[in-house]
Amino acid sequence: MEAVRGSDRHITLRMSEAEAVVLHEVIAFSDFAHDLEVIELDRPVEQKVLSEVQRALNPLIPGLGQDTYVAELDRAYSAIDPTPY
Repeated sequence: MEAVRGSDRHITLRMSEAEAVVLHEVIAFSDFAHDLEVIELDRPVEQKVLSEVQRALNPLIPGLGQDTYVAELDRAYSAIDPTPY
């Protein structure tokens, strides 16, 4: 994963498909577990940013909303080296 600062204070975050799937799943699981509501109560902008990341990733996540999603999620988790950075 890498981030690059562009013009006009824009930042581009580049990640693998596996990283995108895992990030999307973490946000979705937190939202489902109502963990994001705690953030919303303190800082609504954090809820908004996380929701927008999830929304932007939705069309890019293989198998999302289909029977193949669990297999895609397993593939994504196994594709990432879990050793600490």
